[in-house]
Amino acid sequence: MFKTIVVAVDGSDCAKKAVTTACALAKQSEAKLIIVHAPQAETSAFAVGAVAGYHEVLTAPTHDELTEAGNKVLDEAIAIAKETGCDAKTDLHIGDPVRQVLKVAKDSNADLIVTGRRGLGSVAGLFLGSTSQRIQHHATCACLTVI
Repeated sequence: MFKTIVVAVDGSDCAKKAVTTACALAKQSEAKLIIVHAPQAETSAFAVGAVAGYHEVLTAPTHDELTEAGNKVLDEAIAIAKETGCDAKTDLHIGDPVRQVLKVAKDSNADLIVTGRRGLGSVAGLFLGSTSQRIQHHATCACLTVI
């Protein structure tokens, strides 16, 4: 059914459900699974604030802090995948999540992108549209949004 599935994560509860769903589909289809995270300074302040040594949440996080926080999100997603008995590769890109997820999907020839319905960027979503909506609008493969 599916050969390559890309699942986008941001550390939110909906993203965690998306990983569980993507793992079930990957196992059922014997598909390769790629977990993608693209932290942004605007939406990562909360996650970066949890990183040791980062005291000023209102200050824009550095590239290293974003990478550290991003790896923490990916580690959590990999743990969920392992709990379900699913092998997955991770891909971290700092920048616009929509562009990065679509790029990974294109580069890996994915035939499905899985996202959570509501993530951490809800304020930006009011103005720009949600990440999952924008991914669906521009994707060249099937998309599944998990509630």
